[in-house]
Amino acid sequence: MARQNLEALNIPPKEEQVDAFEKRMRIAIKQAGGATIMAEKAGVSTSVLRKWRAGQSEPTLSSLVRMARAANLSVEWLATGEGRPDAGPASGQWLIDLETLEDVIIRTRRIFDRKRLALKPEVEARIIRLVYEFSLRQGQPMDDASLNNIVELAFL
Repeated sequence: MARQNLEALNIPPKEEQVDAFEKRMRIAIKQAGGATIMAEKAGVSTSVLRKWRAGQSEPTLSSLVRMARAANLSVEWLATGEGRPDAGPASGQWLIDLETLEDVIIRTRRIFDRKRLALKPEVEARIIRLVYEFSLRQGQPMDDASLNNIVELAFL
């Protein structure tokens, strides 16, 4: 199909799609705090990230999801340019990383048990939520010392 026909149908040629993804990648990298931070949170090397940004290769779906989370961007927007760029709730629903949530609950409960703490469910839930949100924002679990400090601060 000729370029004129693609434009008439409002379908960008492949080169323009790559350029658009490259622009979205640049935005995502900046939003994540730079290429090194993005690569670390996405679980890839900076050289792989450069290849994706240059259109020399494409990320896997799981890498795309990790990049979107690291930059707090919508996976749909990062992948296609469609929808809203922000990663806020769609149709009133939040995406939950169940593995991270499970890890946070197990780790905080172990600390509660070790310290023989009997917390009100509301307090326990707030601590778990705080640690969970921190883990999502940082892209990695909270270290044990920080987790202990959060539990200690709950009793001040």
